[in-house]
Amino acid sequence: MRSPADLIVVQQPSWWMPVHASLPLTLALCGILLALGWVTILRRRIRLCEERCLQLAQQDALTGLATLLVLEDRLGVALEAAKRHSAGLALLMLDIDRFRHINDTRGHHAGDEVLRVTAGRILQAVRKSDTVARMGGDGFVVLLPDLIDPHAAENVATKLLPLLAAPVPFAHDELTVSVSIGVCVAAPGELDAEELLKKVDIALSRAKAKGKNRLEVFLPGMAEA
Repeated sequence: MRSPADLIVVQQPSWWMPVHASLPLTLALCGILLALGWVTILRRRIRLCEERCLQLAQQDALTGLATLLVLEDRLGVALEAAKRHSAGLALLMLDIDRFRHINDTRGHHAGDEVLRVTAGRILQAVRKSDTVARMGGDGFVVLLPDLIDPHAAENVATKLLPLLAAPVPFAHDELTVSVSIGVCVAAPGELDAEELLKKVDIALSRAKAKGKNRLEVFLPGMAEA
């Protein structure tokens, strides 16, 4: 360079100008908004899935009754309340007689209708404070808390027998049904949940062994027999 006149300054505008920079900034903002929207949708789906799973765990899909998980929880609470207030409680265990025959001869839709109708009739016959749960298959359990009369559970079972033996309408026809019922009454502080369920199951087995369509109350000595 012989003199400053030999220096040439070339002035070229940078590409990163507001006109050009708005495009990538807009794309980045859209990407952020899309990600936030997807996260919101995903969280909503997860919440709905959790609510559905909780509902399936607490409510039988076919009959709308409580599940055994709910029954066990309420039975534990009822036993503690019975001990605290010196009250009684009872369990009824019901089983539809010859339910497999209905499924085999009339189809599973007929069996489902029998289960739904039976569940509704049980709910109509008990108090709102009682818990009716489906055991799975064709079995049901009724929790009767806060009993003062020790014969109240047997009276409820006696009322249920003819009510549940009424024919079930299905496809312009009627299905003949009946139930066997086991009854177990717990004196205040006498039984825990597992023992109570075991004894009411023994009473139900005795009712079915004696010809079905009847009730049996658990008595001392049944377990040994």
